[in-house]
Amino acid sequence: MLTALDSCEPQIIRALEKEGWVVIAKPHNIRLDERYLYADFKASRVTENGPTAIVVMEVKCFTNPLNDLTELYTAIGQYRMYRSGMDSSGDDDIPLYLALPDVAYQRFEAQPDLFKVLRESIVKWVVVNIRQESITQWLD
Repeated sequence: MLTALDSCEPQIIRALEKEGWVVIAKPHNIRLDERYLYADFKASRVTENGPTAIVVMEVKCFTNPLNDLTELYTAIGQYRMYRSGMDSSGDDDIPLYLALPDVAYQRFEAQPDLFKVLRESIVKWVVVNIRQESITQWLD
């Protein structure tokens, strides 16, 4: 059973699958010194030019609007830990994304200071319409 925090993960995976992505590791292990961190999954797809594209995804559902600030704070910190671990273990060429529902992204847009934090962070985002199971934006 999925936790409430990851309740939107199946819809996000299906949205990626609609764009030709295939989950190849779930979870994706990231080594940081002598410890392991676990991003939700790693996915790949063949690009138009032939080579395979690979991404690592961490899903954040932001299910409670009252907790948006705390969850965003935690998500950005988690992203930084994952990115650091990937960089030091030789996966620095693999993009890391935080995937979130479009309704959460729209809530952030409506809060100027919170949205500024989201825009100015080092985080790469994937915004997903959970109902339609489709990707609405890739934000690098």
